[in-house]
Amino acid sequence: MKKFISVSPFQPPKFLSAGIYKYVNNEKLIYEKEIKFPIIPVINGYAENGEEITLITVVSDYENSTVNYETLKCSVNEIAEEKNLKVNYEVISIPYDNRLEVQLEVFNKLISHISDNDKLFADITYGTKVMNQIITMGINYGYRICRDVIPGCIVYGEKDHNTNEMKIYDTTSLIYLDEIVRVMAENGVKDPAGSIKMMMNWSESDD
Repeated sequence: MKKFISVSPFQPPKFLSAGIYKYVNNEKLIYEKEIKFPIIPVINGYAENGEEITLITVVSDYENSTVNYETLKCSVNEIAEEKNLKVNYEVISIPYDNRLEVQLEVFNKLISHISDNDKLFADITYGTKVMNQIITMGINYGYRICRDVIPGCIVYGEKDHNTNEMKIYDTTSLIYLDEIVRVMAENGVKDPAGSIKMMMNWSESDD
């Protein structure tokens, strides 16, 4: 199943910016409507009409997070109606706390939502830096441990506070780069940095 992972923002709802996110490096993320949550273009671009999907959201025990989650669900319901999607809503509820044990709890809860044959998508715009690292670790877990799990598209939304321009970046290749580094280390590659540079040059020439 296609599973979309997000974090409910901590920002006060009135300060949660809405706008049209300009895609940078993935045309599937084109979405010409104002939104507050970058996971919306991901769902629009990758969920097929009539498909059943799951939205997994980390929601902290914090008023802004809980209120913003309700807004997120409304936005997802709108696109679900447009594309005739069946959406399963799953919540990872956690304390509003950055202690290590809380982060480990997030990781354990997240991987319990990942199953064989899943295709994983995520928005790492919101939440703490550590939270976004945990989400990436969870996707890596699924990719490396489960059977036939594929990282689909991981995005990051950016706002330029000088121009108010909003952009959305596809950062999925970083997951694969991390996997390449792991494999190189396991196989004792003599010049891993050189090999990575060579692969990056090939990628640039393909573009």
